[in-house]
Amino acid sequence: MNKTKQGLNYLSQEKIKQASEILLCELMKNPNNQEAQIGVLLCDIASSNLQKALGLLEFYYVLLLEDSPKVAQKKILNIITSMDQKENQEFERLSQSLVQNTENLECISYEDFKHFLMKKPDFKEAFEDFTLSTKIAFSHKEELYEFLNLLIDEGYANLSLQYAENIGENLGFDPQINQILQRALRHLG
Repeated sequence: MNKTKQGLNYLSQEKIKQASEILLCELMKNPNNQEAQIGVLLCDIASSNLQKALGLLEFYYVLLLEDSPKVAQKKILNIITSMDQKENQEFERLSQSLVQNTENLECISYEDFKHFLMKKPDFKEAFEDFTLSTKIAFSHKEELYEFLNLLIDEGYANLSLQYAENIGENLGFDPQINQILQRALRHLG
């Protein structure tokens, strides 16, 4: 049994950690391995909704019986992407609601945060002074992605990793967050 199949087998046995480790390793070795990519995505989904991930895995196996591996992989990736887009729309609605309520909280918009940082010569000092007393409100996902990447660029990969992991736990799988997690891990390694 090849490693990717072994990873998917672990996933079907609900051994998410083992599955994720194997599949991530296989995807790192070969970024074009669509089956490993599917497995990684399903492991991420499983971390927040195991039954959903197992249902998608089972459906993938059914597709493999009906279609060629490439066609089945494309179909399941389209389904996962479609599900992710719906979740992104929900996130956007939630963000809009949060932005409307920011006046009641001690927080600042990400745009204002960026302007604050630009006025200070030292990122570390400005960031630490600012974040001790104020929360940052993001109006859309792109701002959040930019913030997490900024933390990595400024030497705060560990903090970016913590934020990204917490976001992943609360929102489920997000391909951009997953890429940021991988980038943060590379900076720490």
